Amino acid sequence: MPFRPRSHRAWFLISPTWSIENSASVKTIRTYAVLHRLKNPRHSLIFLSNTQAEADLLNQSGEAAVLHNKTSTTSEHIFRPLDDVPVEFDAIYNAQLAPWKRHDLSLGIQRCAFVFYRDSSGSSTTESERARINRHRELAPHHVFINEFDGTGKPVRLAPAQVNTHLNRAAVGICLSHLEGPMFASTEYLLAGLPVVTTPNRGGRDLYLDADYSLTVPPDPRSIAEAVLALKERRIPRAHIRTQTLKRVERDRGRFIDLVNEIFLESGSSRRIAMPWPFRYPVMEWLPPQIAIDRSLSGAVDAFVTA
Repeated sequence: MPFRPRSHRAWFLISPTWSIENSASVKTIRTYAVLHRLKNPRHSLIFLSNTQAEADLLNQSGEAAVLHNKTSTTSEHIFRPLDDVPVEFDAIYNAQLAPWKRHDLSLGIQRCAFVFYRDSSGSSTTESERARINRHRELAPHHVFINEFDGTGKPVRLAPAQVNTHLNRAAVGICLSHLEGPMFASTEYLLAGLPVVTTPNRGGRDLYLDADYSLTVPPDPRSIAEAVLALKERRIPRAHIRTQTLKRVERDRGRFIDLVNEIFLESGSSRRIAMPWPFRYPVMEWLPPQIAIDRSLSGAVDAFVTA
């Protein structure tokens, strides 16, 4: 942080965007953390892990880590049931058009919709996305890809409220990747009141799932289609799914607030924060890498600086 002397006391809350539930990732993180502290002895690094297993691995390596799934910051004010939106699809999948998202596993579903986008750091191109959509449509003509493409050939990313409207058009939300980060879409489904079908995975998306309104099935189209129909036929009240999810989300938000207050106390600040959730915007903002670097170098960080 060039804008402040290295003698300045600082705490960094670091949240991985991808699964680090393996010894190689933890070893790399540990190495960089040690090197950072050697150069900045008054800096404290605390890792916000998306799964308890990740936190345990980091703790065992000697790093400070706590469980805090980043999807707990998903807005319940945006993602919510909409009684005036009719259900048109058996399932919906909100995911970028990338091979590791395994859209083909949805082919057994009779009526499925897709909300999609292009990650700025991904390898997808206009050609690869259109080819994937065209191939999928040939195999499942009743499936609908919702987003339009702009003049440059890039998918037009929908505003969160628009995404929520489309989620409400479906009976079930699906999660099909094997390995990724915590997957915001999973929590968005739940807050909108949708039950969830997921495949076995690592990354953290299972944290808010419950056997009462979710099914974990093998990664094959038939199993997924059968699970979607099973959940659809159960007609689980959306308000119930949302209420139970919010209980878990608020528990994790409270734990995060406790952590921040401990840092305030250690720093000598008299400031404290409390529930209900006091942050209007996401705790961590998603930015293209270069913009994030430029902001950090200029001192425009996500959080606040204590006196």
